[in-house]
Amino acid sequence: MSDTPRARALAKELRAAREAAGLTLRELGNRLGWSESKVSRLETARRGLKVEPVTAILDTLGVTGIDRDRLLKMTREIHEPAWWELGRHLPAQLTALIDAEQRATRITSVALNTIPGLLQTRPYTREIMQAGGVDAQDIDDHVSIRQVRQGVLSKVDPAELWSFIDETALLRPVGGPRVMAEQLRRVLAASEEPNVTVQVLPLAVGAHAGLSGTFVLFEFIKARPVVFLEARSSGAFLDEPDDVSLFLDAVDRLGKHALAPGASREILSGYIKRYESEAT
Repeated sequence: MSDTPRARALAKELRAAREAAGLTLRELGNRLGWSESKVSRLETARRGLKVEPVTAILDTLGVTGIDRDRLLKMTREIHEPAWWELGRHLPAQLTALIDAEQRATRITSVALNTIPGLLQTRPYTREIMQAGGVDAQDIDDHVSIRQVRQGVLSKVDPAELWSFIDETALLRPVGGPRVMAEQLRRVLAASEEPNVTVQVLPLAVGAHAGLSGTFVLFEFIKARPVVFLEARSSGAFLDEPDDVSLFLDAVDRLGKHALAPGASREILSGYIKRYESEAT
C-alpha cells in the first residue's frame, strides 16, 4: 500500500530525518547502494514503504531509540488496515482527516456555527447531518464513525484537544432544547478532562481571528503541523509552513480573545440551565 495518508506521513518523516543528517538524496543513496531515484520514490511515498528498506535508512541516518521504534511502528501499520478502512467506502478526504486525528498529539479546533465533531453527541450529529442533506440510509453509519473518532481523546495516550467555540454555536438550538442541553453537558464534562481545553469566544468580543472560517490544526511528534479546512462536501489540507503559520498566528490571537477555561465553563453552565428550563 503506497501513497496513503499514513504512507505520506512516514515519507515526510524519513525526508526530515535525512535533511537533519545533512545528506542529499544522492548521498543517502550512495551510502545505501541505491539509486537517487529509489530514495526519492520512498520519500514521496511512490514506492511501497516496507520494514526492511526503512530499517536500512534509519540505520544509515543513525536514528535510534524512541524515534526509531516509532518510525518502524508507523511502517508496520501502513500494511495493516485501520478500523476506518475495514468494510467501508469512505471519501479519501475523510480517511485522511481520521488518520490525522489518530496520529496527532495536539488538535486545535476552531468552531463557529456548530460544536466541533470530536465533542458532539449522537443526537446532535444526527440533526446536523439531516439538515446537511446526508442520505437517510447513510446517517447511522456517519454518526457512528464520528463517535468512534472521538476515541482519540480517551485512548491510553490521548490526543490533547484545544477547542475554541464561538458563542453562536451555543445559541443555535440544534435539535431543540433537550438535544442542546445534552450536547452542552457533554462539552462541559469534556472540558474538565486533563487533555481537553474548551474556550468560548463570546459575542461581546465582536470580530475575532476565527471569523474567516472553521479550521482544525493538527500537531505531531515530529512531522510539521497541518491545517484542515472543511467545506460543505469536501475539505483541504495545508502543510506549507507559510500557510500554516497564518493559522498558528490565528490560534495565538484567539487565545487572547477567548474566555478562560473557567469562565467558559460558567457560560456553558448558563446555557445548559437555559435549555433545561426550556425542555421542561
